[in-house]
Amino acid sequence: MAGGYRQKRWREAERVRVDVNAMMSHMVEGGLQEAALAALVPRLLEAYTGLARQRHARLLPFAELPYAKAELKRTLALAEEVRDEFDDLVVLGIGGSALGTRALYEGLRPIDHAWRAPLNSEMRVHVADTVDPASFTGLLGRLDLRRTLFNVISKSGDTPETMSQFLVVRDALLRDLGAVAYKRHIVVTTDAAGGALRQIVNDEGFRDLAVPAGVVGRFSVLSAVSLFPAACAGIDIAEVLAGAADMDERCAEADPWRNPALLHAGVLHLSAQQGRGIVVLMPYSNPLQALGPWFCQLWAETLGKAHDLHGAAVHRGVTPIAAIGPSDQHAQLQLWVEGPDDKTIVFVRVEDHGTELTVPKSYEDLESVSYLGGLDLGALTNMEQQATELALAKAGRPSATIVCPHLHGFALGQLFYLLEIAAVIMADLLAVDPFDQPGLEEGKQLTYGLAGRAGAEGCRAEVQRSLAKKEVRYVV
Repeated sequence: MAGGYRQKRWREAERVRVDVNAMMSHMVEGGLQEAALAALVPRLLEAYTGLARQRHARLLPFAELPYAKAELKRTLALAEEVRDEFDDLVVLGIGGSALGTRALYEGLRPIDHAWRAPLNSEMRVHVADTVDPASFTGLLGRLDLRRTLFNVISKSGDTPETMSQFLVVRDALLRDLGAVAYKRHIVVTTDAAGGALRQIVNDEGFRDLAVPAGVVGRFSVLSAVSLFPAACAGIDIAEVLAGAADMDERCAEADPWRNPALLHAGVLHLSAQQGRGIVVLMPYSNPLQALGPWFCQLWAETLGKAHDLHGAAVHRGVTPIAAIGPSDQHAQLQLWVEGPDDKTIVFVRVEDHGTELTVPKSYEDLESVSYLGGLDLGALTNMEQQATELALAKAGRPSATIVCPHLHGFALGQLFYLLEIAAVIMADLLAVDPFDQPGLEEGKQLTYGLAGRAGAEGCRAEVQRSLAKKEVRYVV
C-alpha cells in the first residue's frame, strides 16, 4: 500500500505541466483576458463532451493506444528477437511513419550512436524519410547490410517514397544475402487487413507488425509505427505508454483549469481569434528538436482544411512552426518581438536536463565573461527560456510554456498525448475534421500519374497540360 502511494506521488512529481500565465493580460499587455477564457468555457465543454462521446463509441482509436497491451507485448517480443541479430535499424517511411519515430528516438537517445558500437540491449536507429538519391545512397553505403534490419512502414502499403526505398533495399539485400536469408532483414509495419504491403508480407513471409485500424499516420507515434524502432533502441516503451495514459487520465477532467489539453487548446484558440494564427513550438532542449517537425505535421494536417464539418468553404487552420532554443533566439526572436503580431510561442522547458556541466571560472578580470564561471549549462539554458518569455511579454507578445520536470519516457509519452488531444480539441473549436487530409491526397494522385502508375493516366495528362502552360519568359 505504501509502495503504491509512493509510486503515485512520484508520478505526480514527474507530470508535464501547461503554464499559460504569459498568455494572460496580468503578465502581457494585450494578452488574453480571464473573462474571455471564462466565456469560452461552455464551448470547451462542448468539445470535451464530444470527445468523451467519441471515446465511449470507440471512434478515437489513437486514444486507445496507451492501453493496447497485446500490441505492446507483440512489439516488445519482436524487438527482443531482432536485437540479438542486428546492430542497426533503418526506418523506411515518410511523414507520420517517420517523424514520431525520430522525435521519440532522439528525445530519449540523444547520444550520437555513430560514434560507438551499440550495446547488447540496443540498436542504432536511422530514419530514412527521403528519396533524395545522394542522402539515401550515402546512408546505405555506411551500413553493414549483414548487420542491418529495415523496417518498412506504410499503412496504405503504396506510399511511393517508402515503396521506392523498399525496392532499392530489397534488391541490395537479395544481391548480398540471397533469396532466403534476406527476408530476416525486413520487418513490415502496415495495415493488418489489406494493401500492397500486406500482400507482399503474405507472399514473402516477412516478419510484420500492424498499424492499428483507424489510426492515421500523424497520430501513430504511440503505436508499433514508432514504438518498435524505439524498443529496438533499448527505450522503455512501456514507460512512454504509461506517460500517455497518465496524461489521458488528466485530460478526462471537464474543468479546463484541471485539464491540460483543454487549457492549452483554449488559449491558443483565443490567441488565433486575436489574429495570431501561427503557433511556434520551441523546445529549450536539443534532444527535443525533432519534436518540432512532428508537431508541425500533427497540427498542419489536423487543422488545415478547406471545408468545415458542414461542407462550407472556410479555409481554416493554424500554421505551425518548429524552432529550437536557445539557437533561434539568435535567428528568429527579432521577428517575433518586433515583427507582425501574428504568432503565439509555445516553449517546452526541461527543468532538469539530466547532465551537469559547469562553466569553469576564468578571465575574472573581464566582467563580461567572468560572470559565467560556476554556471551550469542546463540552468543557463532555462535562464534563456525565461528571459525570452519576458522579452516577448514586454513587447505584448503572448507565450505559453509546457514544463517537463525531466526528459524520460514517461514525460515524452505525456507530451505526445497532450499535443494530440489538444489538436483534436482545436479541430472541434474550428469545426473541421481532424482525421482527413484531402489536400495531401491530391498531390499523391498527381505523383502517381507522373510516375506512370496504372489507372492514373488522367493525372499524368493533367500535369502535362499544366506544364504546357508555362512560358519561357517567366523562367530566368
